[in-house]
Amino acid sequence: MTDRLMKYYRAVGTMVGSIVGVGVFGLPYAFSQSGWVVGAITLFIMTGLLIALQLMYAEVVLQTEGRHRLVGYVRKYLGQPWGWISLVALASGLWGAMIAYIIIGGRFVHVLFSPLFGGPEVVYSLILAALASALMYRGIQFASKIEVTIISLLLFLFVFIILASVPHIDLSNLMQVNLKNVFVPYGVVLFSIAGMGVVPEMREVLGRRHEKYLASTIVVAMVLILLLYTAFSFAVVGVTGSATTEAAFDGLVPVLGNTFRIVGAVLGSLTIVSIFMLLGIQLQNTLRFDFGMKRLQAFVLTAGVPVVLFLLGIREFIELIGFVGGIFVGLLGILVVLTYEKMRKSPVCRFQHCLHVPGFLSWALAGLFVLGMILSIITSLT
Repeated sequence: MTDRLMKYYRAVGTMVGSIVGVGVFGLPYAFSQSGWVVGAITLFIMTGLLIALQLMYAEVVLQTEGRHRLVGYVRKYLGQPWGWISLVALASGLWGAMIAYIIIGGRFVHVLFSPLFGGPEVVYSLILAALASALMYRGIQFASKIEVTIISLLLFLFVFIILASVPHIDLSNLMQVNLKNVFVPYGVVLFSIAGMGVVPEMREVLGRRHEKYLASTIVVAMVLILLLYTAFSFAVVGVTGSATTEAAFDGLVPVLGNTFRIVGAVLGSLTIVSIFMLLGIQLQNTLRFDFGMKRLQAFVLTAGVPVVLFLLGIREFIELIGFVGGIFVGLLGILVVLTYEKMRKSPVCRFQHCLHVPGFLSWALAGLFVLGMILSIITSLT
């Protein structure tokens, strides 16, 4: 295999591994509430829009001198105040995602061990959070050694669930539509497919010689994610229909049996611990390098905030990821659009060719994110 192809596949894998996570477990429930067809249409439309957004961000990454991350690009083009806003949005989104992992991870561990030891789900969630936090403290060098294993386990888990579900699918479960809940999938889908922060890492993987393929790797990765999410939600909703649970997995256990319970729970628990660790390291390093915090302070803040919020009662998985997706991912999307538009009007694009995204598409994207934020706030208050 040539060096170009190897780096191309690694870049695609980097995006897939960074985006596919706990949000996918919420898709079947969200789709069952609106109807699978409505949810699938939402997923296809939002994936198309996110591809456009990712390509805009990729152009910013390619055309801007130096090596930055999302906060750095926002700060460079929009100014320091917007840089702080992007930091707040990023941190809030990561904390929200970590709470989601505590919730779902607790359910996996509870499904696995409660038949033996009993006890409430919240205890298992806290045990999982403690274990993941201890691993998180070891830092990125430890995490990088197991990244390939994490991605492989996660993808195997979804393939396992899909294949185990296929013989039990009832197509009538996929035909139901409830237009009253048509907005339910929006925030969950956005949470599940967002991954703006990974684009600079993809460029690093490709290297300067092959960075011209960055746009292509983004499209390929997003299409693969779309196919995986569509197949997963199809299989789960097809089996459990209106009885689909928020975490998807536990609702399948009565249908697919004890072997499925054990294998799925083990794979799910290991994967969730690992990805929680990776998210925590990302936020921990942001606090250390962008805020100048000491390592222990950054660790305590990173690991402590989601646990405290969980203990204070934030435990509704779908409501949480819908809110995080609608508000914080939406806000980051707006900042990417504004950053791209500012770069396109800067000297950077006057002296070299830049990707030209029609202005109406940029502002349509921003308008959609604003509308989504408003609707997410209204939904959370009702």
